Amino acid sequence: MDIRFDAQLVISLLSLLITAYFWLVRVRRERPNLEFIQLSDFRSSCRRIPNRDDARSYCLQQLGPGGVLIVNHSLRQNSIVTFDCFLMTEEGIIRGEWGYGGDDSPPWNVGPETALAFSPACFFEVPSDFVEPEQPVFYIRFRTASGRKFTKRFIKTVKQVATDDEPLRLPKAA
Repeated sequence: MDIRFDAQLVISLLSLLITAYFWLVRVRRERPNLEFIQLSDFRSSCRRIPNRDDARSYCLQQLGPGGVLIVNHSLRQNSIVTFDCFLMTEEGIIRGEWGYGGDDSPPWNVGPETALAFSPACFFEVPSDFVEPEQPVFYIRFRTASGRKFTKRFIKTVKQVATDDEPLRLPKAA
């Protein structure tokens, strides 16, 4: 009788461990988990601010539609409701205003385990003697409807992975 009781106890504990493991995995996949991928370059412009000689408006925005891809690795839908922009300079961090291009108006709803492309724009008030760096670095902090924040570093010109080399040629089937 002791042997059967021990076997039932072992099977029961094993079943409990397997169930707990799968529930923990599922709970983890239900948490907001967004990834942001820069697909295209940002265009920059610097303009005068009306009635102000001491400052200019520096803008970084996507060249075309859908320049940033939002990937949702969660089993639940997530929504980006707003974002904050931060420009890194030698003098420090400049906080900016956000905007968007085209018809990409908030909220940006990303379905479960899917992706969505949108075109963000960031506007910074900089000193009148501001010199744009060759490759400006800025951060965007995205806020979800649940209050979770995701921060992503962006650069003006996206690094190209493809080369101008001869395309790969597959061997002919025998």
